[in-house]
Amino acid sequence: MAEDNTPPQNVSSDTKVSLEKRAQELGVTYLSNVPKNLQKEDITLISEEVSRRYGIVTFHKEVATNMLHVAMTDPQNLHALNVLRFLAQKEKLGIEVYLASEDVIEDLQNHYGSAEKAVQSAVQSLGHDAEDAAAVKAKKRKKSGDELLKENIQDAPVAKLVQVIIRHALDEGASDIHIEPIDNTYRVRFRVDGILVASLTFPLDVGKAVVSRIKILSMLKIDEKRKPQDGRFRIIEKGNAVDFRVSTLPVVEGEKVVMRVLEKDRQDFDLSKLGLMGSQHETFLAHIRDPFGLILMTGPTGSGKSTTLYAFLSILNGVEGNIITLEDPVEYFIPGINQSQVKPEIGYTFASGLRSILRQDPDTIMVGEIRDGETAELAIHAALTGHLVFSTVHTNSAIGALPRLHDMGIEPFLIGSSVRIIAAQRLLRRICENCKQEQKMPENIVANVQEVIANIQPDEFQKYGLDFSKGFTFYKGAGCDECGQLGLKGRVAIYEVVPVDEEIQEIITKENGDVLKVEEVVRTKGVLTIKQDGMLKVLLGLTTLSELERITEGKLLIGGESGEIDDDESAV
Repeated sequence: MAEDNTPPQNVSSDTKVSLEKRAQELGVTYLSNVPKNLQKEDITLISEEVSRRYGIVTFHKEVATNMLHVAMTDPQNLHALNVLRFLAQKEKLGIEVYLASEDVIEDLQNHYGSAEKAVQSAVQSLGHDAEDAAAVKAKKRKKSGDELLKENIQDAPVAKLVQVIIRHALDEGASDIHIEPIDNTYRVRFRVDGILVASLTFPLDVGKAVVSRIKILSMLKIDEKRKPQDGRFRIIEKGNAVDFRVSTLPVVEGEKVVMRVLEKDRQDFDLSKLGLMGSQHETFLAHIRDPFGLILMTGPTGSGKSTTLYAFLSILNGVEGNIITLEDPVEYFIPGINQSQVKPEIGYTFASGLRSILRQDPDTIMVGEIRDGETAELAIHAALTGHLVFSTVHTNSAIGALPRLHDMGIEPFLIGSSVRIIAAQRLLRRICENCKQEQKMPENIVANVQEVIANIQPDEFQKYGLDFSKGFTFYKGAGCDECGQLGLKGRVAIYEVVPVDEEIQEIITKENGDVLKVEEVVRTKGVLTIKQDGMLKVLLGLTTLSELERITEGKLLIGGESGEIDDDESAV
């Protein structure tokens, strides 16, 4: 779990200097801040009771050197040193001592089983009333059921448990929090870099209280368990506002809650950092400033389409233009842009909202998603009447957007006249920069890589900064504390960007957007496929072959079986 790298605010600069001087005198290292990515198994090598009694915390076990790093408030405390000698003999470890302030030691000690203790406290709290049935009956006579439930879920242990879940999610960089009933328990899972990982479980009664607590935070009806609900709440974490988009769903064993974490300060709307490179980057930059037209992003839910559109809007954001968005929901607030959220329950849909937006004198419009023919028709007419329109469509490929629009009832000549760019997008996990290392590949794998990039223009390699004069170089993450031993941390987008020029417009208009003919023309123009873009990013050392295959084809490898690649890569 990551902590701030800033010194504790209540440690004065004079105190810090004094501690540094004392550390030099004692011949130990001064630990000024709580280290990042602490591992629970390292912290719990000694019990919390012993840690608090003697002012010592074990915070890192270095496997390579078999060395245990220990923070102490007093490295001359004989009782504490005896504890460490016993631990060193028992675990057969070397000990490296660090001098730390009481504040740093306390911050380290706060990592002792906070989730488990919160669960235990919540269980005890919820079970307390059962010990005194008479008192419960008396309460029920005086208060309504809703009042009692609200008291129960606002009880400190339950509120603390929700706080612990959220804190763990933020520390691990989760994009979503899943709280779901399963086998008479509730399970919490975090989606980290697109993959769900289990976090903790707690009893069914505690889970119900947690769900109700989240409902109250989100201004939802706690007694409505038969139909889905959507809400939102905000917290302040380390001085930054973090929004949570909440969705509840009735399932067989209870209610499932999913919270989307919307951490604005963690988002970077820089196109190059997102993964847009080479001619694809140039194509977008050439068209996002067009006075009118429709730019479409395609891909499944969670593929980063909205983030890319936000990046475009951030580039265009200025006093000279009126930018209005229509979203469901508004995920990130961008100062200077007029963002509106649809509310279908009151009749404020994408279609009705788009009609209203057109009366607001917009220059640029973003429609969160084109879901139906009415919205598609309005978006296309807006693009034809002097507005630049950005939107998304759920299709598996860029060119697949053409028949999708046609199926919505849009005439081919309108599609050809309005659409400027269609782009597909996916997200791959990045190789951890802290433990990245070169990897050898079998010859058949290299041959297949060569086949994938064979039709790419040489100048494209230069734009990506690739030089194959010495052959291909592949990379992987060895696994470290920074990435939780996965070898992967963060994500990078891969794209297929299709500019709709006159030749493609003619096919759309005269051939009803024949996908095969459009595909043939696109390939003759040297447009990168999404797999080719991903392969170039593999060769840049941004991601791995297995990640590329997982996302683009659902296979582990490009050619051959998993045994033909070393175990670390196939395990990803």
